[in-house]
Amino acid sequence: MDQEVEAPELTEGEAAAVGELMRPELTRIFHNTLVPIVEMPALLAIFTAGAEGSAAALKEEFGLDANLTFQQAVQQPLNEALAPCAGRVAAVYTISEWGARAVVAFDRLILFRALDTMYGGTGKFSGPAPTRNLTGLEQSVAGQLAKTVITQFHSRLVPFVAFDCVLEIVEPEFDGALFDKDRYDLISVQMRLGDLDEWVIVTLPARGVELARDLMGAPVEETPVELDPNWSRYLEQNVGRTEVDLLAVAAGPPMLLGEVARLQPGSLVEFDADRLEFVQIESDGEAIFEGQLGQTKGFLSICIETPLSAKAAD
Repeated sequence: MDQEVEAPELTEGEAAAVGELMRPELTRIFHNTLVPIVEMPALLAIFTAGAEGSAAALKEEFGLDANLTFQQAVQQPLNEALAPCAGRVAAVYTISEWGARAVVAFDRLILFRALDTMYGGTGKFSGPAPTRNLTGLEQSVAGQLAKTVITQFHSRLVPFVAFDCVLEIVEPEFDGALFDKDRYDLISVQMRLGDLDEWVIVTLPARGVELARDLMGAPVEETPVELDPNWSRYLEQNVGRTEVDLLAVAAGPPMLLGEVARLQPGSLVEFDADRLEFVQIESDGEAIFEGQLGQTKGFLSICIETPLSAKAAD
């Protein structure tokens, strides 16, 4: 007969050691169950709004008709995420709170479109952008362009996670040399200028954006609607103040159609006294009361006697 063998009980120290060994695996399993941050609807909405805000701000500040549209956001290892920035004009920012860097990169042609509008042009720069070194003014404008874009993204992210972007350098042709010793993932936000093959790319440290996950994933609490306890009284008062026209109608004598056709100003129609004794009060074509015609203090008056039921709806 088989005999069950009981597992020996672990000491407190042994249990702690096993827990430490299992911790990386449990962490891996936990992270594998999370939705990638770049797929969260709240973050995608922020990136879409950031692109729209950048387009509006570039038009306002530079007169540049930049129809920027959000194309995609991807999380990649640093070198892969920075590859689309290579060769483009770029501003590199330090984010000390996250111990990392961010980049705003854009095609050189976008810079010269902005310069063209600043000097009274239309911004429809024709031909390839100059490949020479940027002048001091051009480099300064490039920094302002990048600042305009990063500000739109920063203002939308900061309610979820606090951070500051401090300009480190503006590179006429980005080569990624500043990132040689960095090892972290970046989120690359790619925006396209209209139908042109011109791009604006914003890269943000993924580990910093991850700090906003809990707030972005939290359900939006609906503000309770507070009912005014006096609303029914106010409604009654307001309805009661509505003015309506009243019409007193007395039934006239029967007449032939030909007699009616011959009526004209000055014609007399005789009413029997009993027909004038009772009249109907109408409002908006609906008879609502029946009453007796009389006189009070020198004025014709009607004494309400009988309410009339409303006509059945057709």
